[in-house]
Amino acid sequence: MRKMLSGNKIYFRSIEREDLVKRVEWINDPVVQATLHYDYPISLARTQKWFDNIVLDRSRVDFSIFILEPDEYIGFCGFLNIDRLVRKAELYMTIGNRTHWGKGFGSEAYKLLTNYGFLELGLNRIYGYQDIDNHAAFHIKEKLGWKREGILRQDLFAHGRICDRNVMSILREEWKANPIYDF
Repeated sequence: MRKMLSGNKIYFRSIEREDLVKRVEWINDPVVQATLHYDYPISLARTQKWFDNIVLDRSRVDFSIFILEPDEYIGFCGFLNIDRLVRKAELYMTIGNRTHWGKGFGSEAYKLLTNYGFLELGLNRIYGYQDIDNHAAFHIKEKLGWKREGILRQDLFAHGRICDRNVMSILREEWKANPIYDF
């Protein structure tokens, strides 16, 4: 298995068809789903069709997240809506294996992805959204130097209600000035 990006505790590799069974399991987990805004529930067949459609899409990059020791698949992440002209993209990240929540894997995944976005994709701005009630994601991004740009009021229908979402971003100059991004 080829490790594409590696940190202190985790590594990424490109998403593969073999990762889809776990991905479906995590997205269908009600506790994990409460932090997401995916169609719910999802099927393996529909996810395989999604994979077939996105595998060559140059407007996105998708990774699977693994722990280095032991070598274990724990989540997924990547960039959506990559705009190469404006040099911006939306970051997404989910630690699907709940036994690994609160252990620093999410923070390290955000760092690795942010570095990848600026160094490899040449981005100037990386942004992301999260449910207004997802305090963990907000605090991780804030700790990593991301800025809240605002709140999108009544922006999304999810889990039977209309939700507000935070919009957060980090600019290349902020990333460069922040020593936390050194590995």
